[in-house]
Amino acid sequence: MLLKFLSFRLPSLTFIPSRSNTVNFFQRRNEDVLWRTVTNITKYGARKGRGKTRQPYRRLSDYYKIGTLKSSPMRIRYPGLNERIPNSFTEPIYFEEQTEEERDASFKVNKVELAKKPPKATRKLLKEKLSAWERGFSGGQWLGQKLGPPPENLEAGVNFDDFQCICFQVNRVCAMKPGVGRDYAIRSAVFIGNGKGIGGFAFTRAPVFQSNKAVANAIKIASRKLFYIERFEDRTIYQDFFGEYRSTRVFAQRREPGYGVIAHPRIRKICELLGIKDLYVRTEGSTTNYIGIVYAFVTGLIHQESHKQCADRTRLHVVELNPNRMFFPKIVASPVNAPVKLDEEVTPIERMRLEDFYGEGRFPQHYGKYILSYRNHIGHLNAEWKRHPYRNMEKRIIRFLADGEVNRWTRRERKKWSDRQHEMVTNGQKPLPLGIGLPDWIPMEGEDDVFLGSLTDLMPPTDFYDDQNNGDAGFDSSQKELEKELNVSN
Repeated sequence: MLLKFLSFRLPSLTFIPSRSNTVNFFQRRNEDVLWRTVTNITKYGARKGRGKTRQPYRRLSDYYKIGTLKSSPMRIRYPGLNERIPNSFTEPIYFEEQTEEERDASFKVNKVELAKKPPKATRKLLKEKLSAWERGFSGGQWLGQKLGPPPENLEAGVNFDDFQCICFQVNRVCAMKPGVGRDYAIRSAVFIGNGKGIGGFAFTRAPVFQSNKAVANAIKIASRKLFYIERFEDRTIYQDFFGEYRSTRVFAQRREPGYGVIAHPRIRKICELLGIKDLYVRTEGSTTNYIGIVYAFVTGLIHQESHKQCADRTRLHVVELNPNRMFFPKIVASPVNAPVKLDEEVTPIERMRLEDFYGEGRFPQHYGKYILSYRNHIGHLNAEWKRHPYRNMEKRIIRFLADGEVNRWTRRERKKWSDRQHEMVTNGQKPLPLGIGLPDWIPMEGEDDVFLGSLTDLMPPTDFYDDQNNGDAGFDSSQKELEKELNVSN
């Protein structure tokens, strides 16, 4: 029995070492030491004012105080101790309607009490909703909005009632001064004009957080520095010009009547204040330096010449070549103080184009058409083919809305328009269109023999397809005879 018992093997067991006296950081330190890690601050931090942002020291027992709700940071509610016991039974409440005299008396009392209360400093100002033409450059900002006429100059007796002011920029700038360091200030740029060629521009500085003062000072200075711009037909410039200020380049080109002003937002506001209606201006380089943009554009406007000034300077005729007159030359201005130069007296530089002369030989950078890398992909070609029938849809929508055919581009309005067109055609007020928007076809002289039959008459005979499907049966007999003759000759 003993030998048998000794021969018996015990199963293998795995022992995992463990500690029963493990103590973490929070169990090793007491409450005061733990709070010191959150609330303690160095002397350097105290000088910087960081002590105000530290948490206050609170004992653990404070979190479970039974009293008012504000006595404990956790604000625990104990019904019957710091909160009344909820009652399931609620007594019915009866309301008695007031008379008109009592209601009026209560309204008067409330008005008197509200008048006595001082207005709240945090009350939001009611913003007036403006149209798209009256809004500023971005959102609800007042930059770009018309600020009204400048104040009157009582000393000089000048009135600016027909002028308007627009603020272009308000930003913070700084300058390094000895003993002070960075000296911050507010800079504002303002442009004024009367819409008849007279304008002024100025920018001033004011102390920090006084942007209104900076704008007011700029308006006063701009009203004292006025200049006059001559306009061609009171709508555009006399000739294309080039203007430059630091890294900003401006290319201005005059346009035909009704073109409008297509330019930088700041330049559009300048054209509105000066009365320029048809112009295209391309801005290159820095487009965020608004003061540079204004300097470059205004410099080009001031240095442009009228047709009379150009004729007196060059002693040559100023000629207009209008495509509406088949480019037949028309003399616009002639020299007055001196005779016209002969052909031998004209120098090579005077034979230059006006655009090259006033543009100093510079032209805006031309970017070629961007070539898509996937232009020959089958998916792109299929998408282009699907969009092809609707290529003129956007222009058609604009034309419909501009002509007043429909008030809004909705299905209901388009259905009304189609019903009106159908009614006009059925009543004989409008001819029936021949096809999809195609006009009537009128043959010209000598085209009487033009085919006017149906399309089925132009189809090939039925045996043509049979010959194509039968292989050799489709060859012409003359071709077979020619092959036979060649074989015989060989």
